Formats: sequence, structure tokens, C-alpha cells
Amino acid sequence: MHLIGYKAYRSGYFGCLVDKDRYIYFLFAKKRFREIVTYPKEDFESFHHFVAFLHKFVPLHFFLRRPLHMASLGTSELSAIGRRLERSLRADVFLSPGAAPYDPVSVFGPAG
Repeated sequence: MHLIGYKAYRSGYFGCLVDKDRYIYFLFAKKRFREIVTYPKEDFESFHHFVAFLHKFVPLHFFLRRPLHMASLGTSELSAIGRRLERSLRADVFLSPGAAPYDPVSVFGPAG
């Protein structure tokens, strides 16, 4: 599973995960994970199609330039995401206009 989107707020953050079969838009607040909506990958032509779709609702800089591997959805790992991203900010972590995200298909292999 990989984190592909992140937006911090005072009490937590919104994020987007991708696994082999789906995209998961979620909220992590007060040390609780809550799925908001799940999108089957088969509903989209490609990862870039999904980014274009979700970009209607979130700014482009919500998306990470490279997916961040998540070993689990445990509270400790979810709580540490902000610190992991802060350490990486100098590495141009978030997308900017005209930048293309890396497609996590290379991580999971072709859908099938």
C-alpha cells in the first residue's frame, strides 16, 4: 500500500492511498483512521486518469510526486507520516503544476 496524497490539518490529515485494487480517500484524526470513499482502480483508465478526477476536489499539491510506501495502517505508522514527509520536503515531495506523478503501477504490476 502506498500513500499518494496528503493534506495536514490541526487535528490530523486527509490522505489518499493506493493498493492493488483500489484508491482510498481517508481521514486520520485523533489517532483514528476513517475511510471516506473508496474507488475501484478498474473505474479509471490509468493512475493519471484518477489524479485528474480527484484533482477536481483537491488541489494538485495534495498529491505526492512519488508514492510513499506504507507497511500497515497502524496508528503508529499513520501518526508518523507527517514527520516522514517533513524530512522529505526538500526533495520536492508534492506535485506542482505541469509535474507528472509517478505511476504506482510500476510498484504493483499491471491490473489483472
